[in-house]
Amino acid sequence: MTIIRPQIIKTVNVLSSLVSPASQRIAAMIGTSSWGPVNTATSLESLSDFVSIFGDETAAGVTGIKGAELFFNNGRNLIFTRVEDGTADYADYMCLSTATQVIQLKGKYKGTYGNNVSILVEVIDTTKRGITISDGKMTEIINNNGAGYATNNDIAAAINASSSLITAEVQSGQGTTNLLDAFTITYLTGGVDGSTSIDSADYTTALDNVLATVDFNFLIVPGTTDNTIQKAILAKMDLRETQNKKYSRYLTGVAIDETIATSIARDSSGKRISILSPSITYINRYTNSTVNLDGSYLACAYAGKLCSLDVELSGTNKSININSLIVNSATGKTSYTNLEQQQLLNGKIIPVSNINGYPTIIRGITRYSDDTSPFIEENIVDITDYIISELETYLDSTKGQPNTEVNRDLFGAKCDSILQSAKNQNIIESFVETEVTKSASPDSYNVTVGIVPSYSVNVIYFTLNVS
Repeated sequence: MTIIRPQIIKTVNVLSSLVSPASQRIAAMIGTSSWGPVNTATSLESLSDFVSIFGDETAAGVTGIKGAELFFNNGRNLIFTRVEDGTADYADYMCLSTATQVIQLKGKYKGTYGNNVSILVEVIDTTKRGITISDGKMTEIINNNGAGYATNNDIAAAINASSSLITAEVQSGQGTTNLLDAFTITYLTGGVDGSTSIDSADYTTALDNVLATVDFNFLIVPGTTDNTIQKAILAKMDLRETQNKKYSRYLTGVAIDETIATSIARDSSGKRISILSPSITYINRYTNSTVNLDGSYLACAYAGKLCSLDVELSGTNKSININSLIVNSATGKTSYTNLEQQQLLNGKIIPVSNINGYPTIIRGITRYSDDTSPFIEENIVDITDYIISELETYLDSTKGQPNTEVNRDLFGAKCDSILQSAKNQNIIESFVETEVTKSASPDSYNVTVGIVPSYSVNVIYFTLNVS
């Protein structure tokens, strides 16, 4: 008998055909910023959380702050991973003792936000120093409670132990000699965001190395609409499912002014991707001017909306909070006609259009290849993912337990309890009692579960009889 790692071997069989239209969640975002840790998954609850950790908008522009603002205008629970193109650098300043370099001060993180950090070094009792650090929002006073520090080593140690804005590195041989000179307010310089040449590998590496085993429901990547990159990211989403049993969907969008024909020609396919159209207008936080942003930013707003809904609820017919839609920037067109909405849906693109004055999701769908499959409906994918995740989490806990008939009955009963809870919450309409049987191998058992998910309303057949 081959000895294999304990695991759950899963098969999902679709037993229904969709012939005609008949818990608060978490999003992960990958983007650029002017501050904050790189390639680290950071949980955020609000836009102020984002700004305090990753900085605000910049003159050159970064994707993260725009995507985060759109997301938090519609929901909460975001995991942000900052990426950079390899050119990001720290803002810094070299402190001198006369002409000798003694301590290098650097921004806590790489990025242009470090250029906002100012340093002031003052003399204390003639032979000691105190330092004041500020980014204009917060001020750190490091002076040993007014007593000052007598050596460069002491100053650097105090900075590195307590500052959230800078780090300090004593230059070789300067730890206890040549105490740094005092100076008036001076700014760090040279910070670089590393945001100009982000490519597919930066995103997929973040998925592989940072987010592969992180729990989230939706992935958003603001500023990315390239078809090739979308397919590369989708491939990683599929790998999350098969390799790590992590279930999530990628929400993205189309380019600015992209035609319907171009949109529906995109060839990414699968239940783990949804593409939204059109683009949006946005008030830039740095310039306070209105700019056009591509559909991937619309996807950020949509992800926020979905994260505000329970798993059984579809995004269909839900309004989202954005500045405005823009279908064609040259003509000023801001909404799709009914015919254009249908064309986009036929091409498996989610149209967003103005309904009663509000930008509204016309129908939440995936790009699943089979039009008759329930997996064309994005909430059916989410419900199925939820049920699988709940059951697998429980079944994982049975590893190492005796594989007896009594235990298998208990395992099945617990699965039914999970399914009944989902039914009570309207996540599923019904389920077939779980069947747990012994496998051919004595250390394995089979679990068969059948569910009818809660389908969302798409079409209403209304008849008025007048006598």
